[in-house]
Amino acid sequence: MPNDIRLPELKVGVIINTSSGSCDLESEQKMLSVLTEAGLVEPKVWCGEAKEMERFFAEAAGQKLELLIVLGGDGTIRTAAEACAEKGSYLIPLPGGTMNMLPRALYGNVSWEEAFKNTISGPSAKRLSGGRVANKQFFVAAIVGAPALWTQARESVREREAEAVIVICPLVSEEMSDSEQALEAAVIDVENAAEVIRLATAATFGKWRDDRKVHLAKTKRVAVQSNKEMSATLDGESVNLGMRAEIDFVPRALTVLVPAK
Repeated sequence: MPNDIRLPELKVGVIINTSSGSCDLESEQKMLSVLTEAGLVEPKVWCGEAKEMERFFAEAAGQKLELLIVLGGDGTIRTAAEACAEKGSYLIPLPGGTMNMLPRALYGNVSWEEAFKNTISGPSAKRLSGGRVANKQFFVAAIVGAPALWTQARESVREREAEAVIVICPLVSEEMSDSEQALEAAVIDVENAAEVIRLATAATFGKWRDDRKVHLAKTKRVAVQSNKEMSATLDGESVNLGMRAEIDFVPRALTVLVPAK
């Protein structure tokens, strides 16, 4: 992809969710100061609480933005990523919540100010693949857990009963390059909820491969089914999948801006 990103030539929008743990009303001024130094003097800015996010995103969708900068929690970030994937615009997702799954995968465990300054000072475009389930997209990982859950990775012709399934995008997989056209499904046999949380958190950032309770397969589709309602976490946002769902690989889903170095 071309990486000569000329930020002052782009139509830029900013959404700040002040209800997120690391955001406040001062965040807007801090962000505008960085943007001004980079030559972006008239961005469209929406700053407010969680209850205003739906309106903000609706208004942003009508602006034909070329770059959307979002500071918020995982739910706000995933909504922004899904919107940018649909519109084909660039996204800078900044960590303002607790898990910060997509920002952390892209920028490391740094403050939003540091991630933002590093990216704005020398931006590079990065294309991400992802996954889709229940008409929602994710770009890091989907974590599905429920009693009597089973998964079938169709390309590996294998069925297993398990307590949790983690579907990992190439962005955070140790075994796949960013360009690989597949998801990685991790089927986990666990004894209690605490163990699910331990493995799921580690799974997102690749520290669990030698665990005897984890079974791996590369696939473009994963079917999950349970005898009761299944909960899932998509890039840190909780959703309900019902009793059956299919998780599909989505190639070339989203373009984000990251530091060139």
